[in-house]
Amino acid sequence: MKFAKTFVATTTVAALLAGTASAQDVKHFEGIYSGIEAGVDWTKMSAGEKKDRSIYYGGVLGYRMQSDTNMVFGLEGTFGDTGYNQLDARNTDYEYSGSLILGQAFGDDGRNMVYGKAGYVRTRFDLTDSADGGAYNEGGWRFGGGYERALTNGLSFRTGLDYTTYGDGIKQWTGKAGLLASF
Repeated sequence: MKFAKTFVATTTVAALLAGTASAQDVKHFEGIYSGIEAGVDWTKMSAGEKKDRSIYYGGVLGYRMQSDTNMVFGLEGTFGDTGYNQLDARNTDYEYSGSLILGQAFGDDGRNMVYGKAGYVRTRFDLTDSADGGAYNEGGWRFGGGYERALTNGLSFRTGLDYTTYGDGIKQWTGKAGLLASF
């Protein structure tokens, strides 16, 4: 009987420890992911203009690799609209970007990550209602960072701030939050 109790106790402890080790080995920020994001955008077109505040909404698609030291490397693309709308009829039609992601997962369960990103963005401005007419594309550099929390093994929530500079005094700040699904 003593042997049976010892065997059951030892097996139970080993199973619990193995389960804990397996849970810690889960890489929450690895693989292909996609999601939606929304937030607030502040755009300043030139030194003389006031900043326009508008709603940002868009989609995200990316791929990340998480190392054994919990460093996260990835490539991410976005497509969305800032809703930029100035009185002189300058509006945005859409924007898309490609960025490199570098992050660090942390916490006892590895479900938290801080990240930074750098990339290129292209925005389509529409001038059809202005005296100039037509539309044009403007390209610039985007830098950002944020925090992401894995809610489950396939779903995470993130929040972040991006800064985009197009040159010629055009600047953009975007604060956003999103929900991502991993595959």
